[in-house]
Amino acid sequence: MNFLAHLHLADGDAGDMTGGIAADFVRHPDLAALAPDVLRGVMLHRAVDGFTDRNPITLRSISRISREFGWFSGIVIDIYYDHILARDWRTYSAESLRAFATRSYAVLEDRHGALPGHARDFIRTFIDQDRLNLYATREGIQDTLARVSRVIAERIPNRAMWLPDAMPLLIARDADLAADFHAFYPELMAFAAGQKAR
Repeated sequence: MNFLAHLHLADGDAGDMTGGIAADFVRHPDLAALAPDVLRGVMLHRAVDGFTDRNPITLRSISRISREFGWFSGIVIDIYYDHILARDWRTYSAESLRAFATRSYAVLEDRHGALPGHARDFIRTFIDQDRLNLYATREGIQDTLARVSRVIAERIPNRAMWLPDAMPLLIARDADLAADFHAFYPELMAFAAGQKAR
């Protein structure tokens, strides 16, 4: 899952929210320096990713685009699932997406200063560009795919692929992907709640 889902699954806990966003940018040596509640959020993020990666419904979504996008299909689906969550937000929250985004940004503003530099830099940009509300639009998702493509090209140039090329396929298969997401997300919510209760 991508950042909107991780924030939603944190269920209002500031440490889980901060760790949920920082997790992709925190390396193993950084873990010991994190506040305990943020570390818990990093671990929740990683548990959610593991559950998502193994789930048969998610795997079905990945298979819908894997012929064209191979190894990158999982990344594309993670991002597109955030789009479906954003546009169908009222199915999962009584709070508006805009209000949720504002509240999330306030938590991240308050807590991100204690994170490693690359996590702080990402969060600053994430807030400034209002990424959560952008997820509700196709343009926002296309831009997110472009940003991820640039990171991949920088880190593993021999695997570079322009992920916005997936947009026509995602739009064509949107009904099936949305059905998959709405079958999967309640399972993920229950899993995350169970992890938080431990």
